[in-house]
Amino acid sequence: MERRQVINWGIVVAAAIVLTVLQVVAGQVVWILALVIRVAILAGLAWFAYTLWRNHRSRLQWLSRRQKVLFYGAGALIVVVVAVSFLLPLTLFTSIFLLAVAGACGFVMWRMFQESSGWY
Repeated sequence: MERRQVINWGIVVAAAIVLTVLQVVAGQVVWILALVIRVAILAGLAWFAYTLWRNHRSRLQWLSRRQKVLFYGAGALIVVVVAVSFLLPLTLFTSIFLLAVAGACGFVMWRMFQESSGWY
């Protein structure tokens, strides 16, 4: 592995160790940290999605009405899945189900985006 990868994995392992120790010592603190991390991830994903949309909106305007409905509907369903993940207790089943739905929606969005290539 590259030196940078070793450093990155070291950071991930250190964060996991710190969160495990904090959970044993102060469970409420870990819950708050997990919530902050979730919100930070959501903000990062929102920024990434907005940047992609802004850079490719001229390409997306060439989609047919049906394709636009599928594209933006899949995006809206991903938002709903993320909102539901805050409300439901995350068990193995719910995590796998929510990831599968988000992955399927991501695939639909990717296919609609690929179909628009070469139209403009």
